[in-house]
Amino acid sequence: MNRRILCVDDEEAILKALHLHVRKVFEMSTANSGSEGLEVFEKDGPFSVVTAEMRMPGMDGATFLAKVKELDLCVSTVLLTVDADFEFGGATALQTGKMFSILTKPCPPVLFKKTIEDGIEAYHAAKTKA
Repeated sequence: MNRRILCVDDEEAILKALHLHVRKVFEMSTANSGSEGLEVFEKDGPFSVVTAEMRMPGMDGATFLAKVKELDLCVSTVLLTVDADFEFGGATALQTGKMFSILTKPCPPVLFKKTIEDGIEAYHAAKTKA
């Protein structure tokens, strides 16, 4: 079963913290920008879940995750944001199935792991139907 995840954030400390919480449960790759994330996704995939910080220089997380979804319709995408509101269209993306989940930072490690587990299950269910 594919338990590989890709986490994209422009803050190295956030990526290190996420890795500490999930390293024993998931195989995690990282990238520091949307463009680097796309390279990793295409080169090292498949990934069952991809997470991204909303506010990154160059390409925001929602745009990055939409591009990832174009490359693999089955992948579960999770947006991490410090914004409680969804001005960027996050609520619409959730409702239309374009995004699996949106988590507000700081996110408790237990919630992050549960969301990833649920995303992995959704990924495998989608692959089975495909």
